[in-house]
Amino acid sequence: MRDETPMHSTRRMWIERAVFAVILAGVGIWIAGSYLSGAPYTITVSGKPVATVESLRAAKAVLRKARLERASGVPAGSVRFAEPVKLRRASKDAELVDVPEAVGAVEKAAPVEVESFAIVVDDSPMAALPEKKQAEEALSLVKQHYAGKPGRLRIEPAFKEEVFVEKRYVGVEKLYPSTEDAVRVLTSIAEEAVFHTVKLGDRAVNLAVQYGVPISEMKKLNQQMDLDRLVEGDRLLIKKARPPVTVVYKTQITKTVTVSPPPEARRYVRARIGKREMKILVTYENGELVSEEILSQVTTWELPKRTSYGRSHPRSPARPSTQPGL
Repeated sequence: MRDETPMHSTRRMWIERAVFAVILAGVGIWIAGSYLSGAPYTITVSGKPVATVESLRAAKAVLRKARLERASGVPAGSVRFAEPVKLRRASKDAELVDVPEAVGAVEKAAPVEVESFAIVVDDSPMAALPEKKQAEEALSLVKQHYAGKPGRLRIEPAFKEEVFVEKRYVGVEKLYPSTEDAVRVLTSIAEEAVFHTVKLGDRAVNLAVQYGVPISEMKKLNQQMDLDRLVEGDRLLIKKARPPVTVVYKTQITKTVTVSPPPEARRYVRARIGKREMKILVTYENGELVSEEILSQVTTWELPKRTSYGRSHPRSPARPSTQPGL
């Protein structure tokens, strides 16, 4: 049998030393872990101490429960604290609390966020769903919810605000399990109506400045009242109740009204009465009419006819007139 060469002997020596070092490091880590896990740890939120528990293992369990119990059914990797949460070793004489009490303290101090598909309105998340398809379907259902007025749609329903779906972290309270739940939130009241009870000396112009509302808008909201003559005790509507989103859509309707010729046209038109058929583009916001635009109109005059007794009776309608005002 051949003896080992000096090169082989040196290589084996270094291998043995490396193995020994790895074993020694593992033992050290195990000893340190055992030591640290037995020491009390304080949980801090944004640098402020919240609770101290008996060990590092207990502290980690507290954080796990505080995150996941409020976001059941959501993958652990999609849940995080909204505030910086850290662990630090505490002194042995620190006051300890049990795990359930620590969980409650952390839940109160550190909100939880979930990565999901948020429905964002003017850069503010209103609701969120687990899947992008669910969020997009919710927006379609919201449009259908409001666009139910009769008539022929000229412009498809659209949101007045900037509304889009984006994957982001949102508060766990805004995450909904189903599309129907999200639709219910988006069609409910987000801002309550604001009223003002008139006091002695109140003037509409001053109230408009006080509430930051144009005087024209106040007049529109209170058409049944004379804002130039406010009476003490009157209840003014300052702002209407508003849902999170506003769905705008337009329909075309046909309206027929009875008209009489204006005085300046009576020398040209002998008719006493006529019918005006108008095609009108109506704009709605969340189902409420906000404006009407006349697209076209045709007026038909009923001309009188004279009998042998000198009396006038209606006869066949004259040619339609499309002149403005007639």
